Amino acid sequence: MVPFIVAFVLAYTWGVLGISLGYHRGLSHRSFKLPRPLEYFFVIGAYLVFEGGPIFWVASHRLHHRYSDLPGDPHSPKDGVWHSILGWMSKPVVKIDEDQYKTICPDLFRDPLYLWLHAGGKGRDGYLCLAINVAYRAALFALFGPYFLLGNLAGSVGAFIAPLMVNSICHMPRFGYQNFSTPDLSQNVWFVALASFGEGWHNNHHEFPQSARHGMKPWELDFSYSVLSTLEKLGIARNVRLPKIALGTRTLEPLTVDEKEVLPEPDAADLLTAPKSQESKSEIGELAESRS
Repeated sequence: MVPFIVAFVLAYTWGVLGISLGYHRGLSHRSFKLPRPLEYFFVIGAYLVFEGGPIFWVASHRLHHRYSDLPGDPHSPKDGVWHSILGWMSKPVVKIDEDQYKTICPDLFRDPLYLWLHAGGKGRDGYLCLAINVAYRAALFALFGPYFLLGNLAGSVGAFIAPLMVNSICHMPRFGYQNFSTPDLSQNVWFVALASFGEGWHNNHHEFPQSARHGMKPWELDFSYSVLSTLEKLGIARNVRLPKIALGTRTLEPLTVDEKEVLPEPDAADLLTAPKSQESKSEIGELAESRS
């Protein structure tokens, strides 16, 4: 039983932190800067819980912010609850071609690891992710035995479910509350936040997308930010971006030169900050397939 518990805790913690600090707050929003080996550590944690390649994940998420709960949002519950959970991957209403990936994620295409994991897109990145995950678990079985493997699988499935709850439950008003009046349906949902290490404070996140901290009030626990804050105090994490809520404004700290170097190119940045409305169209919005 001990190998099962140890494997579960390790897989769940590494996976959820990898999704939160690796794929989401790190790569998607560039809310902070980590040494490249540590960035890869978190990214690999997300990859090994079946999250798919970083380029696929980040592109989908950046489109979600650009068209949140509007035509062009890859996984809005407005297209159905099941669609927002898993259906958006099996039967997408928004399809991203290779040129769009390069427009949305030019920063990730410059990284050799992320480019390799993308495998040229067109579904090959998904097959590569599956193959690597199977090989990884075959190695775990060979080294640590069946109970460790089962614990890893259980923890990995739990971590995989966490962002699916954010995509679905955190856009359903009956489950949560809003600290900010945003133009979408984003909600703060306490039990999703607990399971996802702070990702469930989703309304806060939609108000301040590039903030490294999602829990804005004292009772809004944000374990991912606690980890990041510790790394910052140790001098490992730099350029941690936070909203100036205390000053009554909704702007982030000014960008430093280092931050400007790692933020997306203008086209991708505009994708995140352009006005959100039915009429507002970007180049990506015109190319993305709208809801039926």
